[in-house]
Amino acid sequence: MVEFSSGSFPTNTVCGGHPGFSVAPYARTAFTPSADFNGAITPITNGMLGTRFEINFHVGCEHPSPSSNCWIPAGGTFYDADMETGISRSTLGPSDNRRLPDGRPSLAGEQDPLAKANAAWLRSPNRWELLRYPKYVVADKGERLVWVHNDKAAPQVVRAFFQLEAGFMAYMGPGSVEGWKPTTALEKQLVKAQDTKSWWVNTQDMVITIY
Repeated sequence: MVEFSSGSFPTNTVCGGHPGFSVAPYARTAFTPSADFNGAITPITNGMLGTRFEINFHVGCEHPSPSSNCWIPAGGTFYDADMETGISRSTLGPSDNRRLPDGRPSLAGEQDPLAKANAAWLRSPNRWELLRYPKYVVADKGERLVWVHNDKAAPQVVRAFFQLEAGFMAYMGPGSVEGWKPTTALEKQLVKAQDTKSWWVNTQDMVITIY
């Protein structure tokens, strides 16, 4: 599924649905939107929504200002992985694997979210509470997770496990860009973590990989 906004980044970001395109297993498909594309691409596998990849091409502005995003040069991409729609084995990043301007790796999303969740599972102090929500986490008799999921209805303890304990490279809930005003200490932690998951690279040649 592809979404197109009604305008260019950073304003007018309301998106509308688009039929999208199909990609065969082990195949590569090119999608070439306009240079001011502001939207998202969401993998759908067997009818289930996966990670929503938000891609905003930046075309610069006539009067650059340090107080706005216009100080960033044209030709780059703001992007993030949003797991508020679902969790899938998929990533988004620049085609040449360049690092972010601060030196961090540039892949948003998770190649193996189940393995990453399991790496944090046994040390989580909230395991028993999390198991109360089998829509989102399921463990086998050996106490290994066999299923992880997220959506906008997920309880805060679930989002906190994925975001803060497992360290998923994606939004698990609303950040400050969505206007959410946190009140509790945990909510403030979540917003702070989620706000670090929106990145920029100086290229518009981006690749989504489904594993």
